[in-house]
Amino acid sequence: MKRTKKRVLVSAACLLGVSLLTGCVQKFDAEGYVKACLDALYMRDYEEYAQQVGISVEEAQSDMEGQVDESLESAFAGDTLTSEEDRQAYRDTMIEIYSLAKYEVTGSEENDGDYIVTVSVQPSSIFEDLENGFTEVITEKVSDGSFEQSKTIAYLNEYLKQRIAENVYGEATEIQVNVTGDENHVYTIPEEDLTSIEGALFPGAV
Repeated sequence: MKRTKKRVLVSAACLLGVSLLTGCVQKFDAEGYVKACLDALYMRDYEEYAQQVGISVEEAQSDMEGQVDESLESAFAGDTLTSEEDRQAYRDTMIEIYSLAKYEVTGSEENDGDYIVTVSVQPSSIFEDLENGFTEVITEKVSDGSFEQSKTIAYLNEYLKQRIAENVYGEATEIQVNVTGDENHVYTIPEEDLTSIEGALFPGAV
C-alpha cells in the first residue's frame, strides 16, 4: 500500500506578499499579516488576508482554494482507482481537519525592517500514529474479506472522521515566524516557517 496521503493544503499560498508603500504613514502590522495568513489557510477566512495583500476576497479565495486543488491533484497523481466522489470527500475532510487548528499570534519584534512574529500553537492529535492506525484498519478489512483497493481513500476518510471525533489538543508551544521585506517594502513569510507551524499544529501531517 502506498504511503498514506496526509498533507493537502498548501502553506506556500502566503508567499504572496503584502506591499507597504514607501513614505506611507501607516506602520506595517506584522502580527496582523501573520494572523490573516493563518486565518485564510486554516479557517478559510479570506477578508483580512485580501485586505492585507491588496486583492479582492474572491481573488484570495480562488488563489487559496486553487492551490488546494492543485495539491490534491498532485497527491492523487497516477491514481486511477479512486472515484471523484471519494477524492472530493477526502478534500472536504482535510479542510474540516485544518479548521480545527488552534493558534494565537502573541507578539512580534522588529529587526532592521524585518519582523519575528511569535505564534502560540496547540498540537492536534488527529494525525498521531496515523500510519499504524490506518494500517490496522486495512489489515482488518483484508482479514474479513471486505477490502476493495478502489475504496482505500474512502476507508481513510472514515478513519479520519473517527480521529476528528476523538481529537484532543496538547500543551501550547511557541513558533517563531519570520516576516521579511524587500527593497520595495513587499513582505512575505518563508514557506518553511509556515510548514513549521503546520507541523506543530498537526504533528504527523507534514
